[in-house]
Amino acid sequence: MDRIRSILPERAENIFDPLVEMVASGMPLREAIDMIISSQNGALICIGDVETILSLGDGGFMIDLPFTPQRLSELSKMDGAIVLTGDLSRIVCANFHLNPDPGIFTFETGMRHRSAARTSAQTEATVIAISKRRVQTTLYRKGEGLTLDSDQMLLSKGNQGLLALQNLRNTQERASMRLSFLEIDDIVTVADVAGVLQRYCMLLSTAVQTERYINFLGSNSGLLRSQLHELADGVVDAFILVIRDYAVYSNAENANAVACSLLECPAQALNTQKVMNLLGYTRSFIEEAHISPRGFRAFSRISMLDEAAVAKIIEEYGSLSAIVHDIRGDSYDRLESLGVKNMRGIAKSFMQLRSTL
Repeated sequence: MDRIRSILPERAENIFDPLVEMVASGMPLREAIDMIISSQNGALICIGDVETILSLGDGGFMIDLPFTPQRLSELSKMDGAIVLTGDLSRIVCANFHLNPDPGIFTFETGMRHRSAARTSAQTEATVIAISKRRVQTTLYRKGEGLTLDSDQMLLSKGNQGLLALQNLRNTQERASMRLSFLEIDDIVTVADVAGVLQRYCMLLSTAVQTERYINFLGSNSGLLRSQLHELADGVVDAFILVIRDYAVYSNAENANAVACSLLECPAQALNTQKVMNLLGYTRSFIEEAHISPRGFRAFSRISMLDEAAVAKIIEEYGSLSAIVHDIRGDSYDRLESLGVKNMRGIAKSFMQLRSTL
């Protein structure tokens, strides 16, 4: 998953991602939230940007005591807001009356949630509203709200995400195998390339969304997290190889930039022409137009070749079809002149690979 995050566009990071560890199952703040809900109380909790928060209201009791889940739960019995330091080390005050700007628009209807939404929009604080009547916890940041699901709901969403991910992975692997057949015979079309890249984007986006559900499970996420890592393993590297095979510029830096652009593009807008434009082509394409791979994907499957040797071969030949022509014709002089050792063994491995596809 770290490899996936390394190619994600910046805007893909959810504004609530930094809060996940804070409210994940097993963490002290989540323990306090669960205690408040189980005691059938509501609460308004402001975390961080203390000075600004205190300037938005009045009243309350200055406490300045170390934070514990039990203290927070007991203080929630009072009506006003509870203010905590950003690192959750101390409870600053309780029963504080917030007066955020009423002109800030919000879709919320309840007074507690309206105050929470407006306060988060007006400050850098994270605001948590716990509804007594609806038994619902909502996180607010920068004016946006996110409902904190129960562990049971998160487990359900996580399992659904993993099932979707497994189906997408199976579909993507079939599409990749078909592309390999077409590449060896040099009959790839731009529609084939676009289809594979679209599937990779859907697969990676689903993996990121599923990870968010799993992260909220905290200490209860072990098995789901292992399954997610297994399903996501190797996907980014395969995605990058497809890009390097077909992008106008094949270097790794450009491939990572193209991957980021593909993931940033909304799925409904990622048609064949858009994919080709992001790969660096400026002309228009029909879906049946022919396009030749360089060979990064094909030769990545041969363990006898390291990355430097593959790059050297592809730089010399320019396309997979030219390499296949020499290998099929038992013509190794040009390949051996590159300094690649055991070229005949490599060629044999390549032809065996072809027969197993």
